[in-house]
Amino acid sequence: MIHPKVVCCARAELPSVMPNLETLAIYSNDEVVNTPMLPTKFLYLKHLTISVSSAASFNTSYDYFSLVSFLDASPSLETLILNVSQEHMKHESVLGDSSPLRQMPEHRHYYLKSVKMTGFSSAKYLIELTCYILKNAVSLECLTLDTLYERACSLVVIVT
Repeated sequence: MIHPKVVCCARAELPSVMPNLETLAIYSNDEVVNTPMLPTKFLYLKHLTISVSSAASFNTSYDYFSLVSFLDASPSLETLILNVSQEHMKHESVLGDSSPLRQMPEHRHYYLKSVKMTGFSSAKYLIELTCYILKNAVSLECLTLDTLYERACSLVVIVT
C-alpha cells in the first residue's frame, strides 16, 4: 500500500495503539507530510528503521529533520536505520548555502548507540538531523553514513 503520510501517521497513531512496541520498520513512497512533534511516546521502542523513497517522476521534498520527533518520542531507542532514496527528491544542499542550520532544543538520548543512514547526501535536512544526533546521542558508538542507497559504499565513524 502506498500512502503519502505513513511516517506521519505512524508517529501520530502508533504510540497509543501499540504502547509496548520494541521494533518498528516504516516504508513510505513519496512522503509528503513532515513528522509532527507530539507528546505521545514509544517508551519501549529500541529499534527503528525508516525507509523513504521518491518513486514519482515529480520533485518532492521531505524534511528529514522532522524525524527528530521519533527520536524525542523514543527514550529507549538503541538503533536507528534511515534509508533515503532521493532520485526524484529536490533538496537544498548545505554546500554554498550561507543560512544557519536549524537546531532543536537539547534532548539527551542515553541509549542510542548505532545510527545508519543510507542515501546520505549534503541535503540540509540530513545534515541537520546528523548534527542533532551527534550532539544529543551521548552513548553513540557507531554512525554510518552511506552515500549510495542500497549499495556497498559507506563512511563509518566509530565514536569513542
